[in-house]
Amino acid sequence: MSRKKMIITCLLLGGQVILLAQKPKTDTLSKQKIDTTKFGSAVLQEVKVVAKKNMIASSIDRKVYTTAQDIMSQSGSASDILRNVPSVEVDIDGNVSLRGSGDMQILINGRPSPLMGTNRAQALQQIPANTIERIEVITNPSAKYRPDGTAGMINIVLKKNTKAGINGNITGNIGNKERANGSVNLNYKSGKWNLFGSYSLRQDERNRFSHTERTFYDSNSGKLTGTYQDYYRSKARPLAPFLRMGMEYTINKKNTIGISGNLLTTRLTRRDTTQRYFYDPNQQLTTRVNRERFAPAIEHENDVTAFWQHNFDKEGKEFRAEFTASTQSENESNYYRNVYSLPTNTVIPDNNFVIQHENNQQVTADWVNPVSSNVSFDYGYAGSFIQQEITFITQNYDAASGTVITNPLTTNTFRLNQQVHAAYATWSKSGDHWGIMGGLRAEQSLVHSNLVTKDSVVDNNYFMVFPTIHITYKLKNGQLQLNYSKRVNRPNGDNLNPFPEYMDNLNLRAGNPLLKPEIVHSIEFGYQWKSKSWSLVPSIYYRYKTNGFTTITQKLNDSVFLTTQQNLSNDQSAGFELIASYKASTWFTANLSNNIFYNLINFGTINLPKQKSIFAMSTNLNFSFNITKTTMVQSTCIFRSARQTIQGYFYPTFVSNLGLRQDLWQGKMSAIITVSDVFGSLRQRSYLQTPFLYQTALNYRDSQVFYVGFNYRFGKTIKKAEEKLQYDNAL
Repeated sequence: MSRKKMIITCLLLGGQVILLAQKPKTDTLSKQKIDTTKFGSAVLQEVKVVAKKNMIASSIDRKVYTTAQDIMSQSGSASDILRNVPSVEVDIDGNVSLRGSGDMQILINGRPSPLMGTNRAQALQQIPANTIERIEVITNPSAKYRPDGTAGMINIVLKKNTKAGINGNITGNIGNKERANGSVNLNYKSGKWNLFGSYSLRQDERNRFSHTERTFYDSNSGKLTGTYQDYYRSKARPLAPFLRMGMEYTINKKNTIGISGNLLTTRLTRRDTTQRYFYDPNQQLTTRVNRERFAPAIEHENDVTAFWQHNFDKEGKEFRAEFTASTQSENESNYYRNVYSLPTNTVIPDNNFVIQHENNQQVTADWVNPVSSNVSFDYGYAGSFIQQEITFITQNYDAASGTVITNPLTTNTFRLNQQVHAAYATWSKSGDHWGIMGGLRAEQSLVHSNLVTKDSVVDNNYFMVFPTIHITYKLKNGQLQLNYSKRVNRPNGDNLNPFPEYMDNLNLRAGNPLLKPEIVHSIEFGYQWKSKSWSLVPSIYYRYKTNGFTTITQKLNDSVFLTTQQNLSNDQSAGFELIASYKASTWFTANLSNNIFYNLINFGTINLPKQKSIFAMSTNLNFSFNITKTTMVQSTCIFRSARQTIQGYFYPTFVSNLGLRQDLWQGKMSAIITVSDVFGSLRQRSYLQTPFLYQTALNYRDSQVFYVGFNYRFGKTIKKAEEKLQYDNAL
């Protein structure tokens, strides 16, 4: 393939996919040196690479985090690895944010997955990190990709070995407090067949603690009406097996088919106790109660994907059709005992049960069509179909019968049916210095909410158009890029379900069936500079959001509060991000990721301040030392500054991780030692202030985790008469 055509193929996808290439016409081409800084990350098959991959590969449009060099990937979870990825933050509960925003799309192998649905924080803590090949962060994807997530998207690419022959690895880790995990990865490739699979089992220990203090006021007079304190502790031991299998078959030079699937099951039982103390305005204790919880739960996330790819006679022209079907189910039982010791000794039980089920189908058809040597035109269709049902059953104590009975006033069922039909087209052109790609995506959304308990139906249909543009200019020692995209954050089933959850009878949460999607306009300007030892990628970005989801806490009575969301705010945010990498020969590497952003929120209600500004910063620093050729030490430090919220603020957080890897048997085996949260500093403090409530809260978990383990690699490569370059075009 000519150099120009390779540039066109990359531009064609707006830098949002990894380079596509055809089979080289001559053997000499495979020996030529390819400048991957122009094209993004390339995955070479059947080519032996002696040098180690950089942990962070930063370009203007994306950040690629390769887990192979991260020691934590041998024992941690996907959530642990995401903490080390530039631009990404993970809080103490596993919630992920991108450049300070929690509104982003998380994909698995370039496609939506039930694993990343409403319980994605839970799933990310169960997916083994050693099943992940790389993590890609793209803040302004092209029109080819779904515009969901106002901050952009994160793509988690799972491992799929493509080496010929039989290859695989086995890992095992033992941690403190009876933690353990292990996995087996196997791959067989011969001729037209490629078979791959992995199985992992993870046993965790999760201990969480919190302390909350509240001061209540009369919103009219401002007088003190009472105070409240609680002390919470929770223990759970989730067990999560994760199975992945797949195959690909090359029918002929023009046609390839494949099928793959994932299965994740999580079983856990939570045991919680909340000690609650209520005081009157004179600070006299009026009520003392322990709320005890026993909660067995099981979750299933399954998906299967099939594809067919056809390559045309014209070089670079191809068609790919893909279908994904997935299911997600959750069954959680919560048995409570309210043990009063003041004013009287009383035990009052209550129960609630949560049953959720979701089916999801994704259909895509993509055409890659080079028009000439420097012009290309792509187009395609994407369909998304979601069917979800949420049932919430509550049982309260009946004094007459002395048993718990179902409460019809708080028992409810909610159903959601959502369809999104999208068509897209992108056009690109490249020159010696300039490159440009424009794209347009049109989507029709059909949202049907059924409040079964109230026999009420709410329809929320809308049509939207999403333009994108990417412009690049090549300099002597780097490249400039300017890009723009329009994006959306759609409310999910939990956001739309208006029935409150009575998991905590003092702190209720409910959705809003009239919630409209958030719309954001995002623009970014960046520069990439590289030398032999240094790589610098500074960028500035700006986002303007309308119909912003605003979380509101309302007072229902003297002690019960309801949290819900409304489309109240329009806000603007701007930031500066710097990704810097340094490599000193083969013994030392350092990676720095720093993000500073400013957010100005405008509210359209008298119940909130007219405007509020938020300033925050996050820094991620990673060091790797090769003490010897076979011994590596790695340290990661993550700092997140204090940041304001709509009704309060969060205090700063800091965490540090440490790892040691010793290679044995000529690199076939590695011994691993990892320590998470070395200083035990991972704590989250928050403050909330409203006209009727002041609240301070401290949340922390048993985050100081030690692991000792091994990774054994094996394989037998089959020599082939003809080697060829292939590239991953999944995203």
